[in-house]
Amino acid sequence: MFLIFFILISQEPEKKLEDIRKKLIEQRKNVQELKLRELGILQSIQEIDNEITLTRKLVDELKKQTEILQQEIKDIENMIVELDYNLKQKKVILAKRVRNIYKYGKLHPLAVVLLSYSFDDALKRMKYLSIIAEQDLRILNEIKRIKALLDNKRETLIKKLEDLDQLKVEAEIEQDNLQKTLLGKKNFLQEVSSKREEAEKMARELEKAEQDLKKLIASLPKQEKGKVDLFKTKLLFPVEGKIVGKFGFKRDPKYGTITKNNGIDISAEFGEPVKAIADGKVVFADNFLGYGKLVIIDHGDGFISLYAHLSTISVETGNDVSQGTIIGLVGDTGSLNEPQLHFEIRRDGQPVDPMHYF
Repeated sequence: MFLIFFILISQEPEKKLEDIRKKLIEQRKNVQELKLRELGILQSIQEIDNEITLTRKLVDELKKQTEILQQEIKDIENMIVELDYNLKQKKVILAKRVRNIYKYGKLHPLAVVLLSYSFDDALKRMKYLSIIAEQDLRILNEIKRIKALLDNKRETLIKKLEDLDQLKVEAEIEQDNLQKTLLGKKNFLQEVSSKREEAEKMARELEKAEQDLKKLIASLPKQEKGKVDLFKTKLLFPVEGKIVGKFGFKRDPKYGTITKNNGIDISAEFGEPVKAIADGKVVFADNFLGYGKLVIIDHGDGFISLYAHLSTISVETGNDVSQGTIIGLVGDTGSLNEPQLHFEIRRDGQPVDPMHYF
């Protein structure tokens, strides 16, 4: 039973790795098919982001598997050293016995009887002779067992070293693919912003995404009584960073297109922890077109907080969270910019300036 459990546990990381590989192959196929069809800009960004996310997952999993394999190799190498030492010790004992037999000769059972002082003495000597013979046989069998185990471990070590080389090569290839995909997204966004027609299309899509978000929020379950009073509670700023986008309307200096920012944008390092500003319940934690990986927390009394463009989500819908709980990490999913957190506070469904609450 333990052996079966061990085998299942050892197979789990390999299965996880294979699942990610399959999903990534499928997603890359989707991205290639997108190029043959006319899709919205936000939809294209979302598909590219999905590929980036899966590639990052694969790279991270390959690194984990590499570390696990390196530890396994180290353990096998230590075991080989120990087995080799035990084998040498057993060989020393056996060599000593062989020298004694060569020096004094092998004692025949009949000689034992004839040289005995009495019948009881003969029985004792025969018993000792049997014990010595059994001991010699045990030593010989132990040498054979250790040698076979040693050969097996050396074969396993060679296989593990080959697997390690393959993982390192795959990790390097996928890291290169990740950089190419990131560059591809950057070039795609630059192309969109450089053409007036595309920029205007983007503005229309962002407006629709905002309307879709408004509908989503209206459909979410509400907490009537809040755990905290946002007017009286000192809220925690969601992430360490610099505010690069303020609440309200803004005009594109190049094309004059006007868009509304329903929250604030905070520039931060990729992977920086994003924290809940106050106690509440997670009512949404998933991808949302135009907002990437999105988490919405209901604080009760009509107040919700919204955290968008995350690289990973650390909570699930229905989770109760406390102020300071890490709900995800800073990213750029669904974003037109470098890694940043888009953060909103809404009261009764209407966006309010978050800076009034900090």
